[in-house]
Amino acid sequence: MKFKVSIIVPVYNVEKYLAKCLDSLVSQTLSDIEIIVINDGTKDNSQSIIDIFVENYPQKVFTYLKENGGLGDARNYGLQFAHASYVGFVDSDDYVEAEMYEKLYLSAIENNSDIVVCDIEYVWENSSKRNELKGFRKIEGVEERKSIFLSPLFAWNKLYKKDLFLKYDLKYPKKLWYEDIPVTIPLFAYAKNISYVEEILIHYVQRDSSIMTSKNTSKMHDIFRVLKQVYEFFQDNQLLDSYHPEIEYLFVEQLMLYGSFRFYRSDSTFNLMNEALKFMKEFFPNWRKNKYIKTLHKHYQFYLKTVNHLTMLFYQVVVLIEGTRGINK
Repeated sequence: MKFKVSIIVPVYNVEKYLAKCLDSLVSQTLSDIEIIVINDGTKDNSQSIIDIFVENYPQKVFTYLKENGGLGDARNYGLQFAHASYVGFVDSDDYVEAEMYEKLYLSAIENNSDIVVCDIEYVWENSSKRNELKGFRKIEGVEERKSIFLSPLFAWNKLYKKDLFLKYDLKYPKKLWYEDIPVTIPLFAYAKNISYVEEILIHYVQRDSSIMTSKNTSKMHDIFRVLKQVYEFFQDNQLLDSYHPEIEYLFVEQLMLYGSFRFYRSDSTFNLMNEALKFMKEFFPNWRKNKYIKTLHKHYQFYLKTVNHLTMLFYQVVVLIEGTRGINK
């Protein structure tokens, strides 16, 4: 069978969520798909669930086992088994709409797109709360080529031409948090055409045991390594001047805005925040004047204007008491 889309699903200790994820994939209205399930050294009962789907859908679901290397490493491993011209990624605790890959694929074909993005819904595990996140952040007066760099950098609300990964030898980092960022950014830079299906097609499950709700301070430091890779990519490819405000804003968002809200919940807030402030001063000393900060809600603007070594204790208390809408972005 000639597949139109290959979907790679890394699996590690997600037996509670896996069946719902795989159900949503085998039910896709686009029939010519292959679902490549990578067992990344899982220690729970996930493989037994995978085996049931392989048995029930032998022409559609395929499984491969590997030693644990983290989410990014599992995606890299899965790419070698992808037969289709287009590939997508789904995290095994999330689920998708039945028409997701048909709509993304048709948009890719109609627009000759290298990448297609869609909207996202945040779903809280123990709550009826729902939040929508636009997959393509369009800002008035800003060309789409630059706006895409301000959009969500998740790997899984997108469809990609597989050749992008092969031509530019793009690989997700092994055993790093924030592994989407240093691959999604180059993909955006290399893509000649990016299209947008303005519709919620994937549901991002917020669970207490997920990476982004963890307080693992040592792994939070990964963001500095990841952002340095991004900076070096733009510098090495002579793109830094062309996209300076966009990359600067990426640093602001990942370190001083949503990143800092995670830092405040860690057990090493002041070390992380001091490192973030030092990092911003080194790479973007005038970051507080970034033009995209003006597009944010006024309370975020005020926060970015006033956060410093002296005010971080106050803001930590505020975050811990009240929480923040941005914590899981």
